[in-house]
Order: sequence, then structure tokens, then C-alpha cells
Amino acid sequence: MKILANKTDLYNNKEFLQKTSQKIKYLEGVGFNIAITKDNQFVIFSPVSNNQATIQTITNKNLKELTSLDLLTLNDALSFYQQRGSQNKIFLNLLPATIPIVSEESLEDIKNINKNYVKYLLKSLKPYENLNLYLGSVNSSLMQLLESENIPWKKGIVLFGGNLNYIDVDFYVFGTELLNGEIFSQQLKLNKEVILYLGDANDLLIAYQFFRGETATALANSIFDEILFLNDYPELFLKLFSN
Repeated sequence: MKILANKTDLYNNKEFLQKTSQKIKYLEGVGFNIAITKDNQFVIFSPVSNNQATIQTITNKNLKELTSLDLLTLNDALSFYQQRGSQNKIFLNLLPATIPIVSEESLEDIKNINKNYVKYLLKSLKPYENLNLYLGSVNSSLMQLLESENIPWKKGIVLFGGNLNYIDVDFYVFGTELLNGEIFSQQLKLNKEVILYLGDANDLLIAYQFFRGETATALANSIFDEILFLNDYPELFLKLFSN
């Protein structure tokens, strides 16, 4: 059983870092959602009902103007883990701002947004080359930019809902709507890492039925211990799957 604890609570930044920097059975690491401010600072924010609205707010304000969101800076988080010599996996879900594509000009704007994001991301991550970072995004264009860079960290693509932009990377993050034993097994055989995101109670139930319930198959059982479970409720997941 391999768990990545996803940072969800808005108000427990210090406690979350302290807990996840320790050696805990089954805890492989953490997951963070990352956005960039107007003054090119990277911050960690917790998932909300409308992530895009939050990302746009972050993108359009300087870091000092965002006090109401109680944000954790990426630098503070990574410094904390580095000072404690952590080798846990740290998944960074990279979320640049998006705009509607209505013209060639807007397409060019998106390219520039992605280029700026990558430029300042790599500058921010440079002091942390020794950390076990997993850089991933639903934005395949962003990941292709990162693929062209010579960086020491693993790169991945997030495949949620209608986003099926498959590119050759080190790992894949799947939502439960894409839960498929054959696909997961195939990627594992290719030495790709598979991360399954469980964001709510329904996702936990779906995963339990697939891996442990009456519909579970021998294939599902055989790959369970090879999958990373990016989990908004790690303690509940552990309790459920330990029974």
C-alpha cells in the first residue's frame, strides 16, 4: 500500500508539513497543487469548488496581496522537507492559468503563459535538486516544455475526465473514471509509475470495490501494491484498505 497525502486543508500548513516529513508506514509522500502569482512566486493552494477561479485570483495578484487565502509558498514547503533530509515523493500538480482559445493571439498567449510558468518554476526548484520531486500537469503543452529540459526530477501527465492527451512521460495520474486494470498493468510493465487520485468518499468506494470488493479481479489484486494512491483522506484510506 503506497499513499501520497494530498494537501487539502486550508489552515493546517505547519502541521501538515511536520507530519508528512516523518517516517510513517505506507506514506510514500505528498501531493500539492501549485499556482504562480503575478510577481512569479509559486504557492500551494488547497482544492476548492472552483480551482480555476482560485488560480486566476492567484495569477492576478502579487504574493503580498493574497493574505486572505492563507497560502503556503512552495519554497517554504520544499525548504522544510530538505532541511529534514526527506526522500519522500513530492508530487507537484502544476496549474498555470488558462484562457479561452478564441484566436491565434489567444493561443500565443497560452504558449507564453506556459513558458513563463516553466521558466520561473525551474528557477524556484533549482535549490532542491536532491528532493524526490514528481512534476505533473493536466496541461500536456506545459509538460512537453518540461520534457525538453534536462532536469533531475520525474515528469508526468494528469489524465482526468476528457483529458486523454497521452505523451511518453515517467508517470501518469489517473482519476477513478479511468480506473482500468489492463491499462495500469501495461504502464507498470513499461516501468511507468501509476498514481490513482482519490478526491472524495465516492472515489474511495470505487477504488475499494475495484481492488477489494466483490468485483475485484486477480489482476487488480496483483497491481494494488505497485500503485501510488494520491489521497485527500489518507487516514480513512489506510483504515479502509487495512481491514
